[in-house]
Amino acid sequence: MAEYRIPVEETFCWQKPVKSKVLETAPAEPTKGDRYIVAGLGGGWSEASVNDIAWYDGAAWKFDTPAEGWAVHVDADDLVNIFDGSDWAPITASDPNSHVQGTDTVLDSGGANEVTAAQAKEAYDSRAQWDAELGCVVFDI
Repeated sequence: MAEYRIPVEETFCWQKPVKSKVLETAPAEPTKGDRYIVAGLGGGWSEASVNDIAWYDGAAWKFDTPAEGWAVHVDADDLVNIFDGSDWAPITASDPNSHVQGTDTVLDSGGANEVTAAQAKEAYDSRAQWDAELGCVVFDI
């Protein structure tokens, strides 16, 4: 079972998803609304900087320069990436340096009640139920 830890949301500026973060040249036939993280300055991206978010408005490419803490979902990788001030890095459970703790992380309440993060998540998740009337997940807290 995967275990997730949500980093402090106040440090993020959530962006709309991007298609990819590896293109070095603007696509030849973009569609209005297409978004990419700029990996190179070819084609219509010569006015951008590497790591900018490029978005096509239907007539021209526009660019947003990321600030540290920006977060964006990269569709090609199916991962959320965080801008650390110099580069975009994915949040992954297998990367010990990412913002997500591994499932073998031991949690200790101080009373010799050690459990792994995965066990804590499983126990917490078992308290949630789908409420069809409300159309959302509810927790029995």
